[in-house]
Amino acid sequence: MNCYRAMHCSIFIVSVLTSTVVGYKYVDYNIHGTVTPGWEFVRDLFRDNFVQDRDLGASVAVYHQGKLVVGLSGGWLDQSRAKPYDDNALQVVFSTSKGLVAAAVALAVQRGLLDYSALVTRYWPEYGQYGKENTTVGDILSHRAGLPDVAVPFEQYMNWTAMIHTLEDQSPSWPPGSAHSYHPLTYGWLAGELVRRVDPKKRSFGQFIHDEISTPSIVEFYIGLPSAQEHRVSPLELNQVSKEIINDSITASIYSFNEPRLHQVEIPAVNRITNAWSLARFYSSLIGDLDDGKYKRVLNEDIMKLATKLNMPDGELDLVSQAHLPFGMGFMLFDKMLPRLGSGCFGHFGNLEYSHF
Repeated sequence: MNCYRAMHCSIFIVSVLTSTVVGYKYVDYNIHGTVTPGWEFVRDLFRDNFVQDRDLGASVAVYHQGKLVVGLSGGWLDQSRAKPYDDNALQVVFSTSKGLVAAAVALAVQRGLLDYSALVTRYWPEYGQYGKENTTVGDILSHRAGLPDVAVPFEQYMNWTAMIHTLEDQSPSWPPGSAHSYHPLTYGWLAGELVRRVDPKKRSFGQFIHDEISTPSIVEFYIGLPSAQEHRVSPLELNQVSKEIINDSITASIYSFNEPRLHQVEIPAVNRITNAWSLARFYSSLIGDLDDGKYKRVLNEDIMKLATKLNMPDGELDLVSQAHLPFGMGFMLFDKMLPRLGSGCFGHFGNLEYSHF
């Protein structure tokens, strides 16, 4: 869980608490931000990460009943320790990006542009080749499409059109809809292309996210980072334990996400760049209004019930990893993985990062 020395922790907690927000600052670890009385234990746990040398830089945010109750950052932006990791810092959040992709598809469903039960070919005719003809939108969202990976040169990941053509020409590894296995990268292009195809304005997926989710909810999400924002990104760093247990090829893959060129293209499944406050605020906006109703929820209750309903046989294991990864329409259903989290808990983890709920 603590493999990255610079990381975000974004948590959404549902409970009953309202109070005045007060500020805290620890000069020794650059910790600063706001904590509502009653939530001080989060601040103390956050500080422990730095005391125990678990994090180089990090932030944590908690929204409760549509309001920010914890907003903290601390540590350093990079190994030089010249700049603090502060409210201005941004971070690559890897597969936590997939929850945003799921929300974008849900928004298209809410507007009548997509139907979870419809065949993909209804919106994307070229996809219906080589055994993929009966794939549904829901199959793509719940990792049942049979295209968990594609063998392409690394450079092709940065070419949306080339990736779409590759997926169109790919044969599924199993009959779509008959099983599931996590689609680490392909999920983003598959789901993102569906949104792009039905968008009346024909925007790129990253622009759709900016216009339809980021701006209305006042959050900062980038799928395709403007070069002018690059200086704000905290580079990923592996701690010593991680360097010892992770092989060189995986290490190289992780560090490749420090390259600006990978920040500036659209790889929706893994390269969202954001901060903890935006992640927490985003998930809060999926289940209710924000800031005493000033900002309305992104998705209505009926769509969220549909998007977080199990879309696979209960107890079905991932075909490849044999892990228990229950999915709704793109959202991981944490209440089925970890019942102690409580009923209705959903979100998406990020590989080697903290989960957000």
